[in-house]
Amino acid sequence: MSTKIPSFNLQAVVRETGIKPETLRAWERRHGLPRPERSSGGQRIYSRRDIEALHWLKLRRLEGLSISNAAQRWHTLESEGRDPLQEYALAPEQYFSGYNWSEDAPFEGEEISSDDDGITVACTEWPSACKEFDEPGAQRALAQAFAQFSVEAVCIHVLCKGLREFGEEWHAGRVSTQQVSFATSQAMQRIKALLGTCPPPTRPGLVLLACPQGESHTFGLALLHLVLKRKGVGTVFLGENLLQSELETTLSRIRPDLVVLVSQQLRSAGNLLEMSELISRQDVPVAFGGRIFNLSEVIRCKVPGSFLGTDLQQAGGKAESLLETPDPQVSAAPSNNRFEDLISRYRASLFRISSMVQSTEQGTPPGWAMLGRPSYSINSTMMSALQLGDPSLVSLEAEWISTFLASRKIPVSTLEEYLSLGISAVQTVLGVEGGPIVSMLETIGKDVRQCYGDN
Repeated sequence: MSTKIPSFNLQAVVRETGIKPETLRAWERRHGLPRPERSSGGQRIYSRRDIEALHWLKLRRLEGLSISNAAQRWHTLESEGRDPLQEYALAPEQYFSGYNWSEDAPFEGEEISSDDDGITVACTEWPSACKEFDEPGAQRALAQAFAQFSVEAVCIHVLCKGLREFGEEWHAGRVSTQQVSFATSQAMQRIKALLGTCPPPTRPGLVLLACPQGESHTFGLALLHLVLKRKGVGTVFLGENLLQSELETTLSRIRPDLVVLVSQQLRSAGNLLEMSELISRQDVPVAFGGRIFNLSEVIRCKVPGSFLGTDLQQAGGKAESLLETPDPQVSAAPSNNRFEDLISRYRASLFRISSMVQSTEQGTPPGWAMLGRPSYSINSTMMSALQLGDPSLVSLEAEWISTFLASRKIPVSTLEEYLSLGISAVQTVLGVEGGPIVSMLETIGKDVRQCYGDN
């Protein structure tokens, strides 16, 4: 239980929370939080619980609540005899915001204020500049945002949200690959610059961060890297597409206290599983996260490690707490994957199967040239589903493939023809043993057809 003894003056609270004095006074007056006492000279004196309440309010703001709704939630929990700090099961030092960071708190002041307008402007101006390949404009938009808001607020609300929207627009065919690459490059440059300003580690423990082979989306991992470094945690960042052999080499040179692995797509989740099993066998704690684990609890339960949570706030706090108290390692699944022999045969035969599909008597149909991404996704997704021991998981990719086809006006019949030849090739090369792969190809065709009709 946090202490309620008044011990901190206004300047100390501003330094620890990053919230401006005028904002503190406005929140106290309008929302009843914090609740400082007064010295004999009339100065505000705050308790440790007041400071923790301010961190709590900032986190609720990052989750999307207005300050009035966040304060109302606090008061409601208290009126029910519950401690808001305990209800959220986060210690103050695990909050994504706060933790002695000096930047101004995001979304301060009026309920609908110029600050709110400011973050909205940044969320509009930065993507717009990136779409026009306007590097000075993109840098200017970010510089103005960082001048007004905390690092975490800009990273989450401008960069993360912006890149997610770029990905969705590319998927829907509204922006080009080059525009997405430009925006990603701009965002990563900013993260690297922020990493360069971080002080040396001040806390015990070393975290190794990586994406497994097949995963090239690294911005979320890079942002988690930044969060941990700003908290004083020692880190080693290995980035994208890490081969298992490369991980083994690294683990032979350093002994991390925690390895964090991230997969966004199903097609790389199987490789993450194999990596986590390797790490666990060496008695090194493993944590994992990413979009695909947010979507599927089934996949989540197959990985021997600690799930980092569904958003960055949770991930930073969870990784930090695992350094202090590792979870008991889940003894999940290395073992007896019934598809192990099929995986080996499929890998060895994939080039031959692909060649048979492409070498039809009528020649390669023109529409197939546009199936590059879906065909890669289908092959790697099937491999990952086999690694995870559950062929039915391929259904998770149906909506992605369907939207890709519809946005580019590729008839679903083009994909169905491709899958039909794939089924024939698998049956020729692998025979009856290829039954699970044939079943997955049939499932993909059926599910994509159903999703395509809904578009």
